[in-house]
Amino acid sequence: MIAKHPKLPVVLTTHEIVYADAGDPTAYFSDQGNRVWDQLIDGNDQIFITMNGHYWPPGRVTRKNAAGNDVHLHITNYQDRFYGGSGMVRLYHFDLARNTIDVETISPWIMGQDPAKRNELEELEIELTDDVNRFSIPIDFDQRFAGFAPVPVRPARPASQLLIPGTAAYWRFDGPVTDQVIDQSGKGNHLVRKQLSSDVPTASSEFHPNQPGHASWLFPGNKNPARGGYLQTVDNAPLNAMTFKGGYTIEAFVKLADDGQDHSWEGLLTRLGTGRDAGKTGSDPDEPAAKLGFSGGRQVQWAVYPFDKNDTFTNWGHEQVAGRWFHLAIVNDGRHSIVYVDSSELLRNPATPSNGLATAGKPWLVGAGHYANTVDQGFAGNIGELRIVTRALKPSQFLNA
Repeated sequence: MIAKHPKLPVVLTTHEIVYADAGDPTAYFSDQGNRVWDQLIDGNDQIFITMNGHYWPPGRVTRKNAAGNDVHLHITNYQDRFYGGSGMVRLYHFDLARNTIDVETISPWIMGQDPAKRNELEELEIELTDDVNRFSIPIDFDQRFAGFAPVPVRPARPASQLLIPGTAAYWRFDGPVTDQVIDQSGKGNHLVRKQLSSDVPTASSEFHPNQPGHASWLFPGNKNPARGGYLQTVDNAPLNAMTFKGGYTIEAFVKLADDGQDHSWEGLLTRLGTGRDAGKTGSDPDEPAAKLGFSGGRQVQWAVYPFDKNDTFTNWGHEQVAGRWFHLAIVNDGRHSIVYVDSSELLRNPATPSNGLATAGKPWLVGAGHYANTVDQGFAGNIGELRIVTRALKPSQFLNA
């Protein structure tokens, strides 16, 4: 059966494989179990869970197969319990989004009874909640099944396919590290590399699975003192003077560094020039005219001086997981701004109206932020690509759609 279905994951059930002792949740192989392992399970990577009875109490153990992958072996037998097991059922919930199998053990027979008529022993058997009967198994399904059913990689897409109407700038980091990154939009908003230290970005083969370009640059930024490298639009870039009064969408594929360093308040995309430079005096006028960055808790922050206000306007996100790729989008329809992570709208999007972006006509920074026009650190992590459009896009129009 396994040979006939070579790409299907397999849950194997048989009468006897492992057993457990009372008071010890760890399961052990019986002689028959070792034969089943040697002759069937070990060499068939498709088998990732086994279940057996015969022995009691319940228990579980994990063993690596010949391919080096985990096989989870569970004994699920309740014949020693009240009323022959009380019709106990073991439920396995496969959550593909969370990469987790959640396990619970219940008695539907007792649950279906009138609570007023249950006896004392039945009340104890409704649900078993100890760690051998209720638990979760973290498992990266794509990785675990890659040996026999690899998930196809989404094909790369040329930049020309992503130049939708209103594209103001489009930068891809899918080539070697150079001193200049060409603006794929054709609008001339090219980026030039700047260095805070000798720590230069490096080309990386890593990328978000839904990213059009199949590569990224790894930026090794830090602070105290400011270190790393970043990119800056050329002095005559049209983007420097744009106010986006008709709305805008800013998108990026990002993976924050998971290196244990303090990268609080690092900038991903920042408009050089302060609020004061742009004629704004509210809040802290030495803050950037616009900055997309991450707080001390790795929370997304879009903090700007709108074109039509004398105060800063801020959207906040939740804490991002370092070392994990995500797609980030800021969408403004000319009235309000919304932050999206992986096309999911975030909570902390204020209802305060916000139109356009103030500008002092200075360049944009990619991979850095500043305070009072002094770059205080470089970005730490991977940047795959970044697109700016002069209108509000729907999630179905994002780069990861």
